[in-house]
This record gives sequence, C-alpha cells and structure tokens, in this order.
Amino acid sequence: MTAFSKTVEVRWSDIDANQHMRHSAYADLCTHTRIEWLQAAGFGADAFRQHGFGPVLFRESTDYRREVGLGERLEINVIIAGASPDYSRWQIRQEIRKADGSLAAVYDVAGAWLDLRQRKLIAPPAALAAILADLPHSADFNELPQPAQP
Repeated sequence: MTAFSKTVEVRWSDIDANQHMRHSAYADLCTHTRIEWLQAAGFGADAFRQHGFGPVLFRESTDYRREVGLGERLEINVIIAGASPDYSRWQIRQEIRKADGSLAAVYDVAGAWLDLRQRKLIAPPAALAAILADLPHSADFNELPQPAQP
C-alpha cells in the first residue's frame, strides 16, 4: 500500500480571531492534500473531466487535538477508513501532524462518486478504484455495503 502525505504551511488567511487555525482551514488543507494525492497517483482534474464525474461528500468531521498557529508546518496524510467492494462509497481519514510529530487533528470524510451528466452515484473507473485500493487502511477500516444496482 502506498502512503501519501503533504507538508503545508499555515497562512495568514488560515488564522481566526483567536489567533489559531480556523476550523474551515482544516477542511481546505485536507481537500488540497486529497487532490494532490489523486494527481500524484495519476488521476487528476483532467481525468475527472474526461470521465465526467467527481467526488461528492456526505459527511465531514474534524477532531481537534492541538492548537495550530500561523507559520506552522503541518504534515497531512491520506488513508482509507472504509470502502464498499467496488469503491463507489468511501471514507477517507487524514491525520494532521505538527512538526514535532504530535497529532493536531483528525479529519474524516465520507463520500461517493457523482456522474455529472446523469446526476447519479456511480462506481469509479478501474484505474481510480485501484488507486483507492492502494491506500493504507486505518486500524478501524470499515467495509461498507455494496450499493444496490438499479
């Protein structure tokens, strides 16, 4: 399984009135990391356009562990916490670690793939399913039920 992580720096625009990283910046940085992971794995924005589909999120949550301040460097990984057998439904977890290795936050998303023409949920192409299958699994990986076919 291929691990992926990205180092990011907390910018001025990521900071809130309490002088620490604002809640929505965690989601923004994790989304950016997921897009970078897909691009690095060979399934970037052009592939999504070519196939006419994209990700849709059903749920997202953040468990905050340590305060993060301006200028800090964070390491954000991408692991899979759950998936249906065909990877049409998935749960991705991202751990956000400070430079000293301490866990700053855990970010979880649950989603699926949306056909942009038909506006219905679909299974991903085999190439994308293989990329998802190659991700390291979380210790509590959950096999999701296979969606019923219409």
